[in-house]
Amino acid sequence: MPVTVSRLAIAPVKGLRLLAASEITIGPHGVTGDREFLVVGNDGKLLLTTRTPALVNIEPAWDRERGVLTLRFPDGSIVQDTPEPGPPAVTRMYDGRELRGRIIRGPLSAALSGYLGREVHLLRRDPEQLGHDDEPVTLMSEASLQALAPELGGTAPDPRRFRMSIMITGTGAWAEHGWGGQQLAIGEAVLRVITPVPRCVVTTRNPESGTTDARVLHALARLRGRDDITFGVWCGIVRPGRIRLGDQVQRVADQGRARQAAASR
Repeated sequence: MPVTVSRLAIAPVKGLRLLAASEITIGPHGVTGDREFLVVGNDGKLLLTTRTPALVNIEPAWDRERGVLTLRFPDGSIVQDTPEPGPPAVTRMYDGRELRGRIIRGPLSAALSGYLGREVHLLRRDPEQLGHDDEPVTLMSEASLQALAPELGGTAPDPRRFRMSIMITGTGAWAEHGWGGQQLAIGEAVLRVITPVPRCVVTTRNPESGTTDARVLHALARLRGRDDITFGVWCGIVRPGRIRLGDQVQRVADQGRARQAAASR
């Protein structure tokens, strides 16, 4: 059974609702347009979903070609604008890493401030900056997701809880956790699997309402052990390129062996 891409996702604004995509483009620094914007407070600190779960109630849409960012709020109101870069600013990711960008003033920041009840600003990261917490691309399997179902009332959790770039089908549960150091050819891109992703309380929150409603961390601890509360893997970029739904996923060594076998026929 071939391993293929079954789901792709992107978050134009870090912390806001995750969006499904039919294709993504992997650039030198990550998924193009992913985590391109962040929300920071007046003090410059990054707003995190763990502390501001109301962020996931907002649905963003980023049209990079037109340069238009749209935010849809829970009451149905829509705010749309062309983000113009303002003064330079620096924020810090959860691990202390500095991230540089430009403050975006105007109706988008004003709407976010009104919704959250305090003054905040959109920050557009500089192009060479990494908007992800650790590595530029994340990957998980449907089988691993389904493996959680027995611990969660028989239903697999919504994949958006894990905020991953790529989901694949055709593997066994937790297979991707054993691919550390291996390269994966997916569509036009080649990724290198680094290590499984440690998980936090964000996975316990509903991906649309932000309310805590599932004991995902407890389920992982029961299945994988208290010292291995991980799910999915971080990936580095070996070769940029486009990835589409349905693209085959091949470990590079396996791909090379297939070519050799075909040439020997």
